[in-house]
Amino acid sequence: MTEDVLASGGDVVCRPWRGASAKPGLFGKRDFKVNIRDGTLTCPAGEVEPFEPGAVVQFDPEACGPCKLRSSCTQASSGKGRSVTMGDDERLQQRLRSRPQSRAGRAQLRERVGVEHRLAQLANRQGPKARYRGTRRNHFDLRRLSVVQNLEVAARYLRAS
Repeated sequence: MTEDVLASGGDVVCRPWRGASAKPGLFGKRDFKVNIRDGTLTCPAGEVEPFEPGAVVQFDPEACGPCKLRSSCTQASSGKGRSVTMGDDERLQQRLRSRPQSRAGRAQLRERVGVEHRLAQLANRQGPKARYRGTRRNHFDLRRLSVVQNLEVAARYLRAS
């Protein structure tokens, strides 16, 4: 779906989705330097490995074995190096991770908050499943829920003033 949005010239404005998280106390993927242009991944100790999007990068066991950061990097048995899984959409993930670092990027993400809160309130009221069979009836139900939600917001404003 994100590929379709990007292919049609749109922009994806969201936080990056989380992959498998690192074990507590160990370096995560964010501690590694990803160079998309060169196709390289650099570990915190400075070892560099080439990567392809969607592949698993295996660091050389001979480099990882004597490394002084090994205990903070991997729990793999001796004779095995650290592995890092690269996403198919690594370029997009890097762009999404860098967006909150800029003022304009944070402003873009803040615009989503109001919409996401309203959608969460509707989902809380609706539940996890559609109430009716058929698109037309559920579309009508969504409109009904939206009207009720808007009336409650208006009532809150009237009570506050």
